[in-house]
Amino acid sequence: MNIPFLAASTAGSGILTWFGVWILRNHATQLGLIDIPNERSSHTRPTPRAGGAAFVVSTIAVFLAGAAISHQALALGIQIVLTCAMFIAIVSLADDRWRLPSRVRFAAHLIAACVVVFGAASLVDVEWQDGMVLLLGPLGIPASILWVVGATNIYNFMDGIDGLAGVQAVVTATAAAWIAMVRGDDMVALLLLIVAVSVLGFLAHNWPPAKIFMGDVGSAFLGFTFAGLSLVVGGTSRGTVPFLAWVLLLSPFLFDSSVTLTRRVLRGERWHEAHREHIYQRLVRAGWSHRTVTLVYLAADLFAASVVIAHFAYGIGSPLIAVPVATLPLAAIAGIVRHVEASRPVTAG
Repeated sequence: MNIPFLAASTAGSGILTWFGVWILRNHATQLGLIDIPNERSSHTRPTPRAGGAAFVVSTIAVFLAGAAISHQALALGIQIVLTCAMFIAIVSLADDRWRLPSRVRFAAHLIAACVVVFGAASLVDVEWQDGMVLLLGPLGIPASILWVVGATNIYNFMDGIDGLAGVQAVVTATAAAWIAMVRGDDMVALLLLIVAVSVLGFLAHNWPPAKIFMGDVGSAFLGFTFAGLSLVVGGTSRGTVPFLAWVLLLSPFLFDSSVTLTRRVLRGERWHEAHREHIYQRLVRAGWSHRTVTLVYLAADLFAASVVIAHFAYGIGSPLIAVPVATLPLAAIAGIVRHVEASRPVTAG
């Protein structure tokens, strides 16, 4: 990959995003994009939202321009994922503005997931170790649809405090781009680096204390894009960025949501209703600042990414080792929240 071209493309996406978010911040009131705190909110003052629209536009625009300038043909799978991700972003922006019924959002997620799975790629087999693969057979299609819809919503659920969803995106996209570049998939690497730097431009406004929120338009776009790409470039054992690598890179969010869902089901609660029971929310309720919680998750992200890059880019270790090692910080986070809650009373909410 041409390094000056790569640097110019990624830097341009970050600058465009920064200016786009700045414009949205200054016109949020006129656009009706103000987040008013309620009993489930982790913030206490009205704040502009939907800042993620800026990195959605800059990511798509800069990547397509870069592909055109470099005369690179886009694989059909990438075209489908980006088209569906833009559709998800548009529906989610409407939700940020008018609060669409949940069934409308779910229908949009399901339709987009089906288009990706039937039109681009699905899980056929999952590479495990030394040539061993898990063959999914007829389970591959429903598993793929569930994965895309689930990852999209999980990413949305986890966007609840300043900076959290942004740092997860930057680390995930950068690590996956690194693996793609080492394995020779330059266009996927370019796309992911543009995503990473675009989100960095947004984080300049969203780092605690946030001046603007990502909104569903940003979180749903990121979750869908990562899930869709994981099928296109990792849905088979011949993929350039294996599916297992994506799961481990997203493991802090997947772990938090899985633990939260399990706790709510075991306690007989309505798991599908809005709540404040995620691990990151429990830490905030126990008195931790948004900055501290985000930094804890960032540390987990970076640790998982280093293990994933070492194994999937350079062949160090095996999945039998990489999986438990990469997830060690998650057990630590679970232990932290239990200790914090035990040592300091948690307010009701």
